[in-house]
Amino acid sequence: MSLSQTLTRWLLSFRSNNFKTEAILRKHVQDIGTQKAPGVPAWLRSLCDVTEFWLQDQKVIQLTPRKKPAEDHILYIHGGGYIHELSFAHWLIVTQLVKHTRATITVPLYALAPEHDHTKATPMMDALYDRITAGREGKKTFVAGDSAGGNFALALALRRRDAGKSLPDGLILYSPWLDFELRDEAIRDVEPKDVMLGVGGVLLCGRWWAGSADPASPYFSMINADPKGLPPVAIFHGDLDLLVVDARRFAELCKSAGVETVYKEYPGGFHVFMGATFTPEAQDVYRQTKSFMDQANERQSSGRKLG
Repeated sequence: MSLSQTLTRWLLSFRSNNFKTEAILRKHVQDIGTQKAPGVPAWLRSLCDVTEFWLQDQKVIQLTPRKKPAEDHILYIHGGGYIHELSFAHWLIVTQLVKHTRATITVPLYALAPEHDHTKATPMMDALYDRITAGREGKKTFVAGDSAGGNFALALALRRRDAGKSLPDGLILYSPWLDFELRDEAIRDVEPKDVMLGVGGVLLCGRWWAGSADPASPYFSMINADPKGLPPVAIFHGDLDLLVVDARRFAELCKSAGVETVYKEYPGGFHVFMGATFTPEAQDVYRQTKSFMDQANERQSSGRKLG
């Protein structure tokens, strides 16, 4: 592990872990009150043409690279436990995706818990995906997300698979949350090393987002899903993140089900460590992301040649 990642994790250990227990998280949510996502930074506006629109009363931001844009499109779903708005760190992640992939990136600012459960944001996300892919036959569309955003991205793909609809060309999951119930006891062994999350707070977020639905549903707890038929999946995780336990298991389930799977785990990596974009580990994640997307494009090109 790099010195910069080690130092970043050390610095993070001095910050309040708002997810540590249920009581701490409840107070945190009460304290933050109404949130407002930071606007698109000036440096990102200099790289991209920015379009903003509303879909089902939820704001969506689309960024198209100005120089040599690729035909690829990424629907990026931000994390934050389904309770936090998009943050400055998410714009850093999006910036790296723009620089590495040259893809157009759509970022929805979806309705959050505890004010809302999944029933408001889910139909919007489905409609947004349909809007993105309309008229894009022969061009690649990927769905990506970090933490809860990775959960949402995977849920979208599972819903589409089960409904017999077209699927993304790949799923890119950064430190994804894959079990609302955190049932694996090995998670408790990792928890003391996690400077960002705690079991109690994460469980509460899951209950808020599920609402009246069963948190064990495979649309919330993908560890309970049959991955067969999913598109290629790339999962990037750190080993000092309590969510890594389920990520390891889910990657194996995907491989066993015949899903093309890339799983890469980074020693010393904390939750969503790729948000610390200056570290070598984070930069490797973005290079691997580009490689994953390139492979999807190569498969399409090979298919055209064979046809």
